[in-house]
Amino acid sequence: MAIYPRISGRLGNQIDLNATFIINGVPADPFAVRRISIYKTAVTEENLVAQIPILTPCETSYPSPLVREYTGSSMSPGIFHLYWDVPSSDIDVPNIFFDVWEYMTTETTSSGTDPCDPSIIDNEELWQRQCNEFWLYPDGTYIDSGLETIRLGFEAMDSKFNQPEKRTLEVGIMPMPLYDFDYNLVAPIIPFLVAKFTLFTENCEVLIDGESMRIGLRQGTYRSNPFVLQYLFDTTRVLKGAYRYRVDLTLPNGETRSSPDLHLQVN
Repeated sequence: MAIYPRISGRLGNQIDLNATFIINGVPADPFAVRRISIYKTAVTEENLVAQIPILTPCETSYPSPLVREYTGSSMSPGIFHLYWDVPSSDIDVPNIFFDVWEYMTTETTSSGTDPCDPSIIDNEELWQRQCNEFWLYPDGTYIDSGLETIRLGFEAMDSKFNQPEKRTLEVGIMPMPLYDFDYNLVAPIIPFLVAKFTLFTENCEVLIDGESMRIGLRQGTYRSNPFVLQYLFDTTRVLKGAYRYRVDLTLPNGETRSSPDLHLQVN
């Protein structure tokens, strides 16, 4: 079964509902993640789609059914993944959905009290809640007649970095011709594009060769398309100076699109 990211979930497949808990400014584990509730369109009782209870931290399988993330052999603090099996029917899509994470940041107990006492750990009045969002689409089929060619423009949104930053670089995607493209042809494929990032020197020496990018959403307003390509750029991998980079996209029909050389500066 395929696993899709938040931006492009599909009926009948798994979606990765990832979350990073940041406590006092750094990624850290809460005392207990208790439940995840999934809603369609709006967080209201009548729109509830599913509820996933989480084991208590006093059980050996905690945080099942959540999955932890590892960097090498070390567990990454504060990072959890819920791989939700999206039903294949009875959900109206395409639509926006919300996953509400309910958790306890710290042990709210007095001295000598069992933190896993049901009167405490299951007391919903002690839970905190945060809402995230994701998208689901039907398992669509599109027929490419070959009469129209998909054209895409690229907009560099980040050009200056400062060491030792580790920051997301974004490139906007713009279907062309602007404001006059075939929406039904182009829009459904954008969340499923496969993107690669290549960084090279001004003398065309490759420093980062075809590493994966992800599809994200543009902050603020946008002209014609809310999607951006994102790459987590670790500036410590290169020396200070001027560089060029390129974005390569693979379309569902096997064709590829490459951006012109874009420029960035590491100070």
